[in-house]
Amino acid sequence: MEDPTQEQLEKSDNLEKRTIGGEIRYYVKNITKHWPVVVENEPDAAGHEAWWTPDGKFHATHAQLRRDSFVGVV
Repeated sequence: MEDPTQEQLEKSDNLEKRTIGGEIRYYVKNITKHWPVVVENEPDAAGHEAWWTPDGKFHATHAQLRRDSFVGVV
């Protein structure tokens, strides 16, 4: 799976662009929509966030979301 380009991130309807500490990030708008099984099985996942940086690198505050990103869930 290739990392998304900044142009793809900008055009996505599923992401929200935010600037955090001077860094641009593209946050997943609805964790529950994209990871329903994770949120159902691990309720604390609903309060976590997932985002990409402009270089196409994925980040998440929940371990399962990070693991799933590597197999192309998003």
